[in-house]
Amino acid sequence: MLKRNFILSILVLIISVTFLTYNPPAEVEISENNNESVELSSIRNITSVHENLSGESFIIVNLWASWCIPCIEEVDELKKISNDSRFYVIGLLVDDSMENGKEFIKEYDIEYENQLNQDDVEVILTEFKWSGIPTSVVLDLDYVIIKTFNGPITYAMINDISK
Repeated sequence: MLKRNFILSILVLIISVTFLTYNPPAEVEISENNNESVELSSIRNITSVHENLSGESFIIVNLWASWCIPCIEEVDELKKISNDSRFYVIGLLVDDSMENGKEFIKEYDIEYENQLNQDDVEVILTEFKWSGIPTSVVLDLDYVIIKTFNGPITYAMINDISK
């Protein structure tokens, strides 16, 4: 009996100390990727975008991979966006092989510009915040980010920005 009471006393002491000294984890602050006003100057060095811009255009930079299901789902929307003369679309292949990227472009009949060289893509990715793929950023003609979209985009979403 004495042994059982001693064990119960120890358990009560351990539970009490644990309860009194427990600090809940700090609350994690979830925030949007705030890229507004960030300039993606490195885009000028690896694309032909400057030759194709005119008037009231916007540049859409889309991060994608061939294995990404939401990326596949947004391809038709990106095609619509690229067919609108107000927008210039550039795809950046992320965490994937150049061969997979080429097959993806061929399979989905993608005509907008894509950068498949991981070294060139990494240079651009270091200039702004992103949290997974697909991610799209909308740039003005000075290559300054005016909006970031995390997740698949639609033509309607991009069209709303241009108004």
